[in-house]
Formats: sequence, C-alpha cells, structure tokens
Amino acid sequence: MRVKNLAELEKILAKKQVLQRNTQPKNQDNTPPPPQLRIIGLDVALRCTGWGIIDTKSEGTVQIPVDCGVIKTDQKAPVSECLRRLAGGVRELIELYKPDVAAIEGGFYCQNVRTAVILGAARGAVIATLAEKAIPTHEYAPRKVKQAICGLGNASKQQVALLVSQMLHIQTDALALDSTDALAMALTHAQLLSAAQGFGVPDPI
Repeated sequence: MRVKNLAELEKILAKKQVLQRNTQPKNQDNTPPPPQLRIIGLDVALRCTGWGIIDTKSEGTVQIPVDCGVIKTDQKAPVSECLRRLAGGVRELIELYKPDVAAIEGGFYCQNVRTAVILGAARGAVIATLAEKAIPTHEYAPRKVKQAICGLGNASKQQVALLVSQMLHIQTDALALDSTDALAMALTHAQLLSAAQGFGVPDPI
C-alpha cells in the first residue's frame, strides 16, 4: 500500500503499536522473580585452597552448581609467595564470578603452633581480599559443615563429597576433595538461609 501523506502514515504506525501491545505476553500474577544469591565457599589452606560456587534461589531452597576448583602453590614455594598467589587467586575468582557472599572454614584447634600460625596467615590473606572487594564473609566450623551436609559431625571428606554430589546432581569423582569441601561450605550457608528465614546464620566476620 502506498502512503500518500504523513497523516495516513501516523495512523498506520499507531495501529501497529496497539497490535504489538496486545500481543505481548502478560505476567499473570505480577510477582517479581525469586531473588538469586551467588555464594562462594572457600576451604582455606596455604598451598591448596578449595573453592566452590553455587547459585541459590527461593531463599536458599534451590541450589545450582556454578564451578569449583583449587588454588595450588608449589610445595617448595616460600610462604610469602603462597600468600600472594592465594590472594591473587581469590581476587580473580571474585572478578570472574562476582559472588554476593562468601563462606569459609572457621579456625580449628591445632596442636602444632607453626601450623596454626601458617593457617592463620592464609585465612588472613583470603579474608582481607574478600573485604577489599566488599564481599560479606561468614565462617563455619568444620563440624557444623559436616553436620549440615551429612548429619554427622565426624563425617569423612569422602562422605561429604558423596552428599555434595547428590545435593547438586554433579559427578564429584574427578574433583579434588578440597573443592567438594568448599562446595559443602557454600551449601551450608544456603541451607541456613532457607531455615527459619536465615535464623542461625552467623554474623559476617
């Protein structure tokens, strides 16, 4: 059809706009989509730190695996180099995956003073990097994580990995146990968020 003047063109465009509005899908209940939270779990150690990331929806009741792995440093590297690589690795993970919150393993009793000092230094490097990126960080005792995932405070790493596999519907046979421990920490935080509207979630450190 040939448009003879501007008035006719405006009428045609107006009809098309009405048609487009009428054919667009409508949100039946006008409810917003459930919020999504991305959680990074970190099983901190000096030379091999496990990390795992999940997305949680519907206030923690639905967990979706995103990725996991380890940050490793050569056994012969000095402590300062290990700390540098650890902080740099966590910083890269934050920039790549943009987590909203972090869950890390809380301190535990060590008979060896040197081991306790080294672990404290590694935790300090990780916590400082998370704080630098304004990521709220919650810590969970190893026993609490095992109880949340397995129902047993003395569960083995293999048992934790098996339950993580079932909860997230992923194969964990080829994954490092440090990374499945990190996923377990993220899952623990998600579970506590879904329980009694977050009652029991520890304050950020």
